[in-house]
Amino acid sequence: MLTYDIRFPHRVFSGIGSILRIPEILEQTSAKNICVVTDQSIVTLGLYEKVREAVGKECSLVGNVPAEPTLDELLSVYREVKAFAPDCLIGVGGGSVLDVCKLIAVMLSNEEFAQSPRDMSSISAPAVPMIAIPTTSGTGAEATANAIVLIPEEELKVGIIHDYLIPRFVILDPQMTMSLPRSLTATTGVDALCHAIESYWSKKNNPLNETFAFAAIELLTRSIERAYQNGGDMQAREDMQLGAFYAGVCLTSSSTTAIHALSYPLGGTFHVPHGLANAVLLPFVMRKNFPAVKSHLQRIAPFFQMKEPEEVVDAVFALMKRLNIPDSLHQVGVREEHLDSLVSGAVKVQRLLSQNPLELSEKDIRALYMELL
Repeated sequence: MLTYDIRFPHRVFSGIGSILRIPEILEQTSAKNICVVTDQSIVTLGLYEKVREAVGKECSLVGNVPAEPTLDELLSVYREVKAFAPDCLIGVGGGSVLDVCKLIAVMLSNEEFAQSPRDMSSISAPAVPMIAIPTTSGTGAEATANAIVLIPEEELKVGIIHDYLIPRFVILDPQMTMSLPRSLTATTGVDALCHAIESYWSKKNNPLNETFAFAAIELLTRSIERAYQNGGDMQAREDMQLGAFYAGVCLTSSSTTAIHALSYPLGGTFHVPHGLANAVLLPFVMRKNFPAVKSHLQRIAPFFQMKEPEEVVDAVFALMKRLNIPDSLHQVGVREEHLDSLVSGAVKVQRLLSQNPLELSEKDIRALYMELL
């Protein structure tokens, strides 16, 4: 018999102005020493100041989380946070910030894991309480049990997965996403769409996952272009944020597949941002998977205002064009001489390739990359 489960943060606060619930959360955790973990852009945009005001008391700030952090950079930020001896962390930012904050929350209560962050067996104690406040609508990191880090020597991004990485508290306040630039609105939104679609056609799909995947696809397809065209459309921002969260929840029950497997080497070797890499790959992998996912696409066709599964593939190609997503890897710095490296990197990601509905050989993966070149 097939068994399955789905995991959530302990408590989720959602809606305009929900960051004002921070004091209520801090009271629940009896936190006295709070540290906000973020990046420089969040500080520059004034979003950190909004959070600090909502906290209502003194808190420490570590505001130097890099984009696409390496393992060494993660450990450097961890040492800086540890020096404040916090009993509660607040992660404010996109996927990289939230992933770093999640890992540090676990490291603070598991010294052995801090010494060897790729060894999940060294995790025994629950994480220090963390409040995740996403400022993009894409990664779903606020809902997931995994975090991504870059291993430069392997030219690959790897996922670290453990239930204690699911943040205890999540705040989904669409006001925190209003300053997201158009390009990032597009790529992070498509990243979320990938999570929902891939988890749905994954071999690990199940009824619990499917419920959230359909909800995410509906929310994202109706809002992503509106938010892209008008960043001040609060309803679109709210729909995107909730859709990205639902898509993140999917990942705790199901799995991503070939899109993410092929995107990891693009990030690891060429530092292509994660959302952009997935957005470039989505329509091409969808077309390749079509023989195995025709019935899946039939069921989600109405969300794309289509009737036939073949039309969904065309609709996704058209959507990427309207969002100005590149349709060639040349546009992100990849050349044909890089092909062998990309293929060898993707083939290593069997954790995801094994869940793809269509078995992809090394030859198939090479052909996909070639098509994109």
